[in-house]
Amino acid sequence: MDTAALPVAGKAASDGDGAATRPRRSMHLLERSQESALAALAAIASYLDSDDDLPVFFERLNATVAELTGARRAAFWRLGARGTLGLQPAPSGFADDSNVYRVRLQLGAKGEGVIERIVFAGETELVKGTSPGLDLVWRDAGLGEVTSSIAAAWRAGERRIGAVAVYDAPNGFTANDLWLLRIVGMAAGLLWQYRESEDDLGRTAVRLEQAMAARRQLLNNIAAGGDEARRRFASALHDDSLQLLTGAELQLERLRLDSNGHADSAQLDQLETTLRKVEDSLRRLLIDVSPEPLQLPTDLQEGISERLESMRLRAGIETNIDCRVPSDMPPAIQAIVMKNIAEALTNVEKHARATSVTVGAEIVDGGVRVVVSDNGTGFVVAESARIPGHIGLVAMRERAQLAGGWCHVESEPGTGTKVEFWIPLSL
Repeated sequence: MDTAALPVAGKAASDGDGAATRPRRSMHLLERSQESALAALAAIASYLDSDDDLPVFFERLNATVAELTGARRAAFWRLGARGTLGLQPAPSGFADDSNVYRVRLQLGAKGEGVIERIVFAGETELVKGTSPGLDLVWRDAGLGEVTSSIAAAWRAGERRIGAVAVYDAPNGFTANDLWLLRIVGMAAGLLWQYRESEDDLGRTAVRLEQAMAARRQLLNNIAAGGDEARRRFASALHDDSLQLLTGAELQLERLRLDSNGHADSAQLDQLETTLRKVEDSLRRLLIDVSPEPLQLPTDLQEGISERLESMRLRAGIETNIDCRVPSDMPPAIQAIVMKNIAEALTNVEKHARATSVTVGAEIVDGGVRVVVSDNGTGFVVAESARIPGHIGLVAMRERAQLAGGWCHVESEPGTGTKVEFWIPLSL
């Protein structure tokens, strides 16, 4: 036995034990780092399931970050609009009278400042468990109690929100602590962005509701104003113009009786015929503008049927209806739908020279879809705005759009016309 080999063998055995120990130690450190990162992420994610406001959340998060890095203090710093870092409320470990609450750190121009390089460019150099350059920044800002510190960017993607910093670790900070801090900064950045998006969504929802309320009010005002204007016009037409015309006809009749067959009797007969035509025209206008036919007796289907029957008797147009809507539709929706149908049918009577018209109504995509089609002469839709008497098409479009729906008109000369519109069931 070669006893000279024993020390060598013993040394080799010792080296083998050390080599085996190093991977185990590295694995242990890696596991601890992963556990710390998961704990930090869990603390951040807990905000999503809590009712805490931001100061309470940051107070808990700072305490967790300080514990995981072995620090005595931790704080988030918020980047302001002018490139100044200010303390985010509720740091951990600082006394109430600490200067930290008054510190404002101005970032350097063009990324050349210490904060820019160490925090946002990631050029942190650890010396004896701290970042000397960062320590100097805190002391210059009035935080003389700081003995060691590290910091990482608080960001969401490329957007810089601020920085997260920890202070005064009794055993100093390690590269793993800095890595953990960067994980916390990224996760907190995503949470901050989520919170901002949630706030923006809430504000947008409020503005949308306000706009919806304003639109409903405007729609009601337009409807009420339109009906009132029509009512006044119909009243003036009935009580004034038609009464005066009736009086003129009575006077003319007395003149005819007094003429006793004189030569001007034929002229008086002609004048009477003209007056009766004028009266008939005014009475048709009275029917068109009167708001009473738009008031629904019971439901939408009955209102459409009555309007079509009136049209058939007055104009001799064949009518068809296919109405598949519930009887309990909101009255405001029924009124809007009925106004547009009445407008479309009035256009058919006045301009289409049609012999038949069909009205269809059904529930589609949470609203009422209506189609009014005729076999009349048709027209060029693009020129309708310049054609006298087609203002009703504009009114139908505007009424549907104000209610949150839409209105389309299809027509060509000689092919008839199809008016289609959709009104949501809730304004």
